[in-house]
Amino acid sequence: MLSAISLHIYRYRKYLVLSLVMSLIAIPIANVLVIQRDRNRNEMYGEAFWIYGFGVYQMNDTDLAAAMAARGGDFVVFNDGQHVLPDYLGGIAYEYPVFGLIFFAIATWLFPGAGGLQPLWLNFLLVLVFNLNLVLLSILLKEKLHTKRWARLFFAGYFVYGLLMSAGGGKLEPLVDCLLLMSFVLWQEKQYGKGMFTLGLSVQTKIYSVVAFPLLFLMNPISSVWFIGSMFVSVIPSFFGASFQSLISHFLNTASYSVYIVNPMFPGLIWGTPNLAADPITYYWWPPAAIPIVLYAFFMLKTIRPYLPSKQDLEAKSIRLKLLELKPLYLYLLPGILFAFRWIMPWYLYWMAAMVVLFDKDEHASGYMKELAVVGFIYLLGLFCNWDYFTTGPLPDFTEHFKLGGDAIIGLAITLVLAVFVYLAWKWEFERIEKKNEIIRQAEARGELII
Repeated sequence: MLSAISLHIYRYRKYLVLSLVMSLIAIPIANVLVIQRDRNRNEMYGEAFWIYGFGVYQMNDTDLAAAMAARGGDFVVFNDGQHVLPDYLGGIAYEYPVFGLIFFAIATWLFPGAGGLQPLWLNFLLVLVFNLNLVLLSILLKEKLHTKRWARLFFAGYFVYGLLMSAGGGKLEPLVDCLLLMSFVLWQEKQYGKGMFTLGLSVQTKIYSVVAFPLLFLMNPISSVWFIGSMFVSVIPSFFGASFQSLISHFLNTASYSVYIVNPMFPGLIWGTPNLAADPITYYWWPPAAIPIVLYAFFMLKTIRPYLPSKQDLEAKSIRLKLLELKPLYLYLLPGILFAFRWIMPWYLYWMAAMVVLFDKDEHASGYMKELAVVGFIYLLGLFCNWDYFTTGPLPDFTEHFKLGGDAIIGLAITLVLAVFVYLAWKWEFERIEKKNEIIRQAEARGELII
């Protein structure tokens, strides 16, 4: 894997330098425009780890910020209101798995001193990880990156997504994806045990990458031992104060995590839309909230046929091989997971995108990318279907993260223009190389000597 990474870094060095420069420009712009609560919060918990150990899992944001500020020094910055979750998530203890906490603990140890340049340092580390992800994707996509439209669209979408998550948000997604993509590369090289172990670390950074486990398990069941072994990264800290109650509450859709519902595709809005103006909060029926799930069900019924195995595909095969024939269907159903949870932010829509590299057929991969686009449209439509609710709480709370209000659009537009410029430069160079290769192939077909 290291050899493949080195080779592809050299092969795409010009694009990576361009991407890195653009990412570095975006870091200070985003830092001025956006309150990056996830990054700030992880910075605080990373510093607190060296004081309280895994006991930080027992402390909510507000209590920890006050305790850290009471220690004085640079830690006073943690009590500025921008290092804790919003009020509607008050009382939530730290919910990220252990490996994510360890990453930020090491990062803050390498660059000590809360506030100041430390937040930008965290963005920088995540930018490096994001650019490594681009290299890993180029390894996985191979020549499809040059020849297949779906691969280029996926790569372009991931570039914008990764840039926003790293330089613009300081979120954990780039690290989760890095470990997930490394797992796929190791699997491609038939290093199944290492691949499973790396997948386990990815799950312990943010849990959504666990969707890859069933497929890898079916491909090589014995390697799951390494996945289970990696879980000790979380199991052992549980004896030293680590708790995942908040993560479980989040995963199980309990109101103890938040009474808010920020997923406009969540079917529970039909019978349980919160009335945020009531005290205590009550819930009411809202039938238009059914529109997103109805549209998605209709879309799936119209498009799912190519992903179903034929009778001949299943004949005379073991149960394991029959289940493997369902791989395209399983992958195609994954975006439906996004309908199941109360708490789905807009960028979560790309959580499942990296799974596209596991499709064997290009037509399946192309259809999967179309499905993600449809789910994004349905997400937006869901906001309008329940406009009264979202404009009374979730949307205003979300817009409060933009420090300059409406003027933040200017900075975001600049960042978007830079991203488009980088993509167009990459696209132009790729097309130039492909045209050159096509001329060479035609010349070789005519029997001409190529020097």
